[in-house]
Amino acid sequence: MVTPLLKTTQITQQDAQRIGEDFVADHLGDQISIGSPWHVVSALHSGWVVPLVLTSPGYGIVGTVGVLVVDEEFGHITAWTTVEDIEANVDRLNTENGANLETAFASVRLPGV
Repeated sequence: MVTPLLKTTQITQQDAQRIGEDFVADHLGDQISIGSPWHVVSALHSGWVVPLVLTSPGYGIVGTVGVLVVDEEFGHITAWTTVEDIEANVDRLNTENGANLETAFASVRLPGV
């Protein structure tokens, strides 16, 4: 068994969240948001798992559609759910929650629009 060495965290939870937000803005669009990152440790590296969540106006968080893993030492994204899998998960959640999402969205529309 490998025992991880104790070291000072360089990338914080807030840093990982910001890195995830930048990734979403650059690659995924405005219906995907970031959940609260959690810390993971392996024999080789430690990092932050950053959940990617589908959101909808009036409804809020619909569900998790993927994750990113941010390396704790350097702040690089080292693993991720593929865009194809994220899109499939978005489609699945929209199908499963369609009526509820439409009702919630209708409640936030501006009158006359």
